[in-house]
Amino acid sequence: MLNTSVGTVLGGRYKVESKLGSGGMAVVYKAEDTILGRTVALKTLHDHYAEEPVFRRRFKQEARAMASLDHGNIVKVYDICQDGDKPFIVAEYVDGDDVGDLLARSGNLNEQFTRRIAAQLLRAISYAHHRGVIHRDIKPSNILITRDGTVKVGDFGIARLIEDDGTETGEPGEIIGSARYMSPEQLQGREATPRSDIYSVGVLLYHCLTGRPPFSGDVKSLARQQVHTPPKPPRRLNRKISQGTEAAILKALAKRPEDRYPSAAAMLADIEDGLPASGSVGTTEARHAYASHRSRKRRGRLALASALVLLLLGGASALAAGLGVVELPARGEDNQMAQVGQVLKQANPVKADPPQAPRSSGAQASGERSSGESRGESAGRSEKAAGNGKAAGDKSREKKAEFAQVPSVDAFFDYWAARKLRSRGFKVKFVYDYQQGYAPRGVAWGTDPAPGTRARVGSTVTVYATPENLPQPNL
Repeated sequence: MLNTSVGTVLGGRYKVESKLGSGGMAVVYKAEDTILGRTVALKTLHDHYAEEPVFRRRFKQEARAMASLDHGNIVKVYDICQDGDKPFIVAEYVDGDDVGDLLARSGNLNEQFTRRIAAQLLRAISYAHHRGVIHRDIKPSNILITRDGTVKVGDFGIARLIEDDGTETGEPGEIIGSARYMSPEQLQGREATPRSDIYSVGVLLYHCLTGRPPFSGDVKSLARQQVHTPPKPPRRLNRKISQGTEAAILKALAKRPEDRYPSAAAMLADIEDGLPASGSVGTTEARHAYASHRSRKRRGRLALASALVLLLLGGASALAAGLGVVELPARGEDNQMAQVGQVLKQANPVKADPPQAPRSSGAQASGERSSGESRGESAGRSEKAAGNGKAAGDKSREKKAEFAQVPSVDAFFDYWAARKLRSRGFKVKFVYDYQQGYAPRGVAWGTDPAPGTRARVGSTVTVYATPENLPQPNL
């Protein structure tokens, strides 16, 4: 290990002030950059890593990749230096606590605070994933929070070096500390993917809200549970957790990577909305609870909006006539709604350019968009229904159209995908994220619910599409 006692100057400019902490791989020190006059953090490796020439070379390569990550929620790497033949990383000093410290003091965190952490964490991960960097070791001690509440994610890429090199990971305590948050595929020795990080985020949020990770025990027991045992729904441990947040956590904790969120951006959309899109929850129990919650809210909004419109149009007589054609869901349909959604299946990448299609007249925006009926259109139809006084015939037709099959819009431009889904009676929400094999031209690469699923007419279908970095043909 480097000679890093207090007062030591490393690399000719970094004066060590104090020790911040240590783990199975490295020791972190607070130091002063004597040239720039700023406080920095120095990370040095333990001897059994630092003495290996191959590891030192790969450590530098990975550190350069880390230095290329310039994001407000990622600890910035300033420099990669050597003192003699021992490398060390010079990084941003974060004045604050890590999530592990907060949990040690308070046991668990409230949902609003946890969701703010999750949103910043997912933005950082999404940014890194787009640049080919997978964290592989998301856990409370790697998530720092500044005094002003900004989340900073540290240690990008270090776990990948250990995994690729095939060396032992250090002290047993460190292995257990990481294994609690590792995805099943990592514990089985398979390659980590961006969805492995999503699983770890799910474990972290579970721990923050319930005060404990979903699984515990020795390494073998942890590995067995992570691979085979479904997690206990977090609301059983903390009833203050909302149904939507529980559903998002359980989806992130799906055992199979393809059953999790397809990207950090997709999970971020649900965390920021508070409730995930219909059909996107991870277990049957969570789906039933979530569907019941959404169905009650939808029935209440529909009844209120219908009553207000009809009262404005024709007073008590119009209301009496109008209520005859307003068909609310039957009591037994909550469970039916919960069964409609299927776990999002990632569409197979295509090598050819996406097909061109005529542009609709609808406006286009970046980020996340929602497409559905305008308030005027809805009121117009209510007026027409009330004026005509139709009853039995309209009820019969509406009943037949209650559910429709979600069409495949794979490789469609976003505006054409929206047109096709609206033609089947669905509302549309877009989540934009990159996908291998799909041009960055606003091309759809997946939907939730999945194509072929029968979903309620009028419900929202989430379309995953690539960002429009390149222009679409204007036909």
